[in-house]
Amino acid sequence: MRGFIAVDGGFEALVEPEEARVLTSLAAQLQSLLGEAADDEALSEEDAAVARLLPDAYRDDEDAAAEWRRLSRRALAERKAGFAARFAAALAEATAASETTRILIDEAGGLDWVRAIGDLRLVLAERMGLHDEGDEPSEEDEGAAELYHWLAWMQDDLVGVLDAGWGE
Repeated sequence: MRGFIAVDGGFEALVEPEEARVLTSLAAQLQSLLGEAADDEALSEEDAAVARLLPDAYRDDEDAAAEWRRLSRRALAERKAGFAARFAAALAEATAASETTRILIDEAGGLDWVRAIGDLRLVLAERMGLHDEGDEPSEEDEGAAELYHWLAWMQDDLVGVLDAGWGE
């Protein structure tokens, strides 16, 4: 990926087929995790990544937190899974391509990308044990760390282009 540029009606990215396949796979894994989390409230206690994706709305009031989980957890998980699904759908053509593919993303799609990438980064950070600014991944997490930093670059670049577009 060479970054995002503003074009008439939205944004454009040039994506290599292998990049698209990696991103689509990650999006599918995120959708699966969120699907499980929507159906299993206890998963937040078992999987810290799920707890980061679907945090309690009330940390100091267990009754209010339980009520929030009962009323809103499934909808939040489904909404986040929808962001990941739209992210993957935008990459579908590029995953099947044999050469660089130009992907056009409208503003709403750009926001879905930012949200999905942010959720992917949360999961990766939790899996690597990164909780505070300045935490560094272990050497055994080198591949995941590279992926995390690539997603961070992608998200930052897209936010920059979105922000510049809103300034016009």
